[in-house]
Amino acid sequence: MRRYLWTLLASTALIMGAQAQWTEVGDAGDLPETAQATGTNTTTPLPSISGALSADDVDMFAIYIADPATFQAATNSTTTNFDSQLWLFDVNGNGIVHDDDSAGGLRSRISNANNCIPGPGIYYIAISRYNRDARNCDDAAMWTSASNACAVPGRGRVASWSGSTAAGSYEIVLTGAFTAPLGNDPADCPPFDGWDETSNGGGDAGDQIETAQSTGSDPIGRIRGSIGAANDVDIYAIYIENPSIFSASTVGGTSLDTALWLFDADGKGVLLNDDDPDATTGLQSRIDNRGGQITAGTYYLAVSLSPRRAAGCEGGLIWQTTPYRSLRAPDGPEATSRLGGWSGSSSSTGQYIITLTGVRGATAGDPADCPPPAPWDEQYYGGGDAGDLPATAQLVTLPDQTPCTTPVNRIRGTLDASDVDMYVIYIQDPASFVASTVGTTSWDTQLWLFRCDGTGVVANDDSSGLQSRIDNSVNCITEAGVYLLAISRYNRDPIDSNGQALWSTGALSCASNTNPIANWTGTTSAAGQYNITLQGAYFVTDQGCAGSCDGSNCEGDVNNDGQVDDADLLVVLFNFGCFGFGCEGDLNNDTTVDDADLLIVLFNFGCGS
Repeated sequence: MRRYLWTLLASTALIMGAQAQWTEVGDAGDLPETAQATGTNTTTPLPSISGALSADDVDMFAIYIADPATFQAATNSTTTNFDSQLWLFDVNGNGIVHDDDSAGGLRSRISNANNCIPGPGIYYIAISRYNRDARNCDDAAMWTSASNACAVPGRGRVASWSGSTAAGSYEIVLTGAFTAPLGNDPADCPPFDGWDETSNGGGDAGDQIETAQSTGSDPIGRIRGSIGAANDVDIYAIYIENPSIFSASTVGGTSLDTALWLFDADGKGVLLNDDDPDATTGLQSRIDNRGGQITAGTYYLAVSLSPRRAAGCEGGLIWQTTPYRSLRAPDGPEATSRLGGWSGSSSSTGQYIITLTGVRGATAGDPADCPPPAPWDEQYYGGGDAGDLPATAQLVTLPDQTPCTTPVNRIRGTLDASDVDMYVIYIQDPASFVASTVGTTSWDTQLWLFRCDGTGVVANDDSSGLQSRIDNSVNCITEAGVYLLAISRYNRDPIDSNGQALWSTGALSCASNTNPIANWTGTTSAAGQYNITLQGAYFVTDQGCAGSCDGSNCEGDVNNDGQVDDADLLVVLFNFGCFGFGCEGDLNNDTTVDDADLLIVLFNFGCGS
């Protein structure tokens, strides 16, 4: 029906003159099936086409070319207000010629100077804004050059467009072009001859061995899927039945900067390639058995986008980041570990095709889990996201660990967008205390130490590269006790209730503002996993800041003298009604000294005496 409507509209327009200066009616489609006709005959000269693109839009029109040698199409610099691209397709949607900036500046021009146009006939001319590009039925690019270039042979018909763009208006000036009705509907894209993540697999392939997508049992020549969100990784179970001819490649199957990873049935690393080892350019990947590491059996094939990297059970890399253009066995700090997660952040998305040889489908298994992480792990031991303020800080406490005696050598967690994680720890000897992300975390960290009342102690942004280290070399930590250790991504900083920063420099330094923290300022993207290595830090009691280290662990011991007595009662009474962080006597850390705190003292009165 839509194609008949365009024909009717075209007939009406042509009544108005012997030359058709075509103006887009409504919104022209972006594929041959939805393109806009420019006339009902192929004899009326067509000097121009005008229209407008909305965001992420492409407009396609039917034209007739009688003599390819005289044909030219160019965007008018005064009536086209964006960086244009022009595309020409034949009546079946196959790519013919494409140009980005040959007309000078940001203007486009296509012609038959490179003998791309095979002969007279109906064609489809399309206009897009740079960087909105034509993709074929396999989601592959149809051109490898953008300078009045012929399409790559064998890439087939246009099926979609990729890239995000803004809106704009345009005029295409034509020479040697005539009006045209729409051609017959071109053949649809053929069914995909391989395994499709969605249509065959039912949805997104997981990023862990336990959530890998099973792929049936038939021979598989290709896997098609999509990196659908930031930091996505897809893992597929495969059976390599002929190791001598095994290969997996994204070359020619995507424009994304991929990495391919092969893990054995236990989830341990076998091979990695980031950039094709047999090429000198290109960002796609290829792995094979040239090194003889592979025997027949079940494996897990993962595809990620750089710089997303496979990490072991302890959070370290299974493979070193470089060299990119090599095929490597595991060579990272956790080379012998099974896959435990992924580090590094990638915001790119898009479709990919992995071409395979020597492979058939396989059912995903359930290998042995990673061993329990060495304390402390935000999720495993803490049970969820650590809070970002004293009242919601995560207690580093376990029933089988002795408070103030058992050391905590590491804290592992994950930061989401604009996230900050705060932990309650005990420092026994300020001179020996160290907290560091150097060598353990890949993104730009900041470390902060606070007292239990929320006042700042010491902080650091960059100690080595973009990672942080705090210690007592600047004499900010004056006594043993319970403290709050926080980690944020640069540029997420603590502020007081007046919106003033607590630190004036990113260097290792004491807090310059004596007010307690009230909030955090600055917006950050999701950072991913971090590891804070610790020295001189210890577990706390299950009472956190209200606990003591003399063995009594009396709840209500405000002054931490090991007993609940008149002195604690007076602290609560003298501060009764105090509101906000840093109130002495706020035993339940709800930012208010009130009846609840008084009852804690009264119910525990006499404890430790």
